[in-house]
Amino acid sequence: MELLLSDYEYQNDIFDVAREFFPATIDDTSVIKLDYKTTDENVDIDIQINSINGKKSYQKSFDTNNGEGVKSRLKLGLYDALSDYFNKFLPYGCLTGVRPTKVVYSLLQKGLKLSQIPSYFRENYRVSKDKINLILEIIENQKPIERNDNLVDFYVNIPFCTTKCSYCSFISAPIDKVQNYITPYVDTLLKEIEFTKKLIREKCYIVKNVYIGGGTPTAIPTNELERILESLTFGEIKEFTVEAGRPDTIDKEKLDLLQKYNVTRISVNPQTFNDEVLKGIGRAHCAVDTIKTYELARNYNFDINMDLIAGLPKETLKSFKNSIDKVIDLNPENVTVHTLCLKRASSFAIENENIFKTSKTEKMLEYAQKQLYKAGYKPYYLYRQKNQVDNLENVGYFRDKTICRFNIESMEETASIIAVGANAISKRYFSLENRIERCANVKDIPSYIVRINEMIDRKKELFDLK
Repeated sequence: MELLLSDYEYQNDIFDVAREFFPATIDDTSVIKLDYKTTDENVDIDIQINSINGKKSYQKSFDTNNGEGVKSRLKLGLYDALSDYFNKFLPYGCLTGVRPTKVVYSLLQKGLKLSQIPSYFRENYRVSKDKINLILEIIENQKPIERNDNLVDFYVNIPFCTTKCSYCSFISAPIDKVQNYITPYVDTLLKEIEFTKKLIREKCYIVKNVYIGGGTPTAIPTNELERILESLTFGEIKEFTVEAGRPDTIDKEKLDLLQKYNVTRISVNPQTFNDEVLKGIGRAHCAVDTIKTYELARNYNFDINMDLIAGLPKETLKSFKNSIDKVIDLNPENVTVHTLCLKRASSFAIENENIFKTSKTEKMLEYAQKQLYKAGYKPYYLYRQKNQVDNLENVGYFRDKTICRFNIESMEETASIIAVGANAISKRYFSLENRIERCANVKDIPSYIVRINEMIDRKKELFDLK
């Protein structure tokens, strides 16, 4: 696809819309030309589309005095033109970005009533009725969101896994290839944790939630994981989560350790209960391993989350339904249903190009939502990623008031997060201004170890520590 613009100020936002209609970019010769002119009140758009389907021109004129600026109008105009040209309607229309729910909160702060949100989303973004209903239900289930600048969340990143999943875009390393880095990484991490504990004391912050993610934290040796856990002394906290997602990394010794340090929530992630699919994506476990691990974890008082991914290669609608049914039978407190996200430049995306063309992912998510609702689960957070199959989303479900508060605060960005470890991003939330400032640690493990003092200095600057 070739995108020609008369002004490249909004090129990334416009491209985000265009590529949803051209998901398989290989050997694609389509050309889109977008010209526009603006006045104080309007944006006039001229769009020409030239593809294997033929040629067509569109003219649009939009009012920009209703709170939506030029960028939003260009995205809407292009979406309408492409939607008409290809006779294709996307679930989220031209609404791009990670957090659709944040758009709702922003509109409410500007004075819109909740009852006005559906029509606003339809008219300005072309979001489908089903997705609007899902977003509004999540808003309802998130109440009340706590906003207090003295309350912070603490995040620890452990970038090690047993294997690297073929679709994964996270910065993590297969542990058998980086054994020599584990202890130096933990040593460095503990140095950063000790600094942040000092920061927390001096700024009079109160840590309410702790989240250890990755990677797979339970992939590292038990003694190294204990060194990390015993350093996290923040007094009484509301929620303590450790991602133990890989069933092949969890045993009684690890579970005893997590219980010893008062962890309240873990994950046991099947991704799918189809062994052929698991093998194809590079997981080092099978469906039976997941069930055995889950049953072992049920002997403890953890709230358990289970992840599934819709749209994996070789996954059929029938086998995905079986995975949903199996998770519901196991009855975890939380279930997260992800939509496969592929980096188009990756070999995995190229090899599985037909996923974008023949996906049954939307039907998979419809089935998941229907069956989870029927089993008493409710959606409580939602986020989206670029290059998700079928323009869809990731949704977290809960039952029996077992919402993960860290997930909500991370997705909606309503709390400061002090984050440590390679590729960890700290966020400082200013509630009165509804503003976020960020600082990121370097991504790779060797650089993090060597440059730890620089990472500490970044935090000092972000949190105004003298």
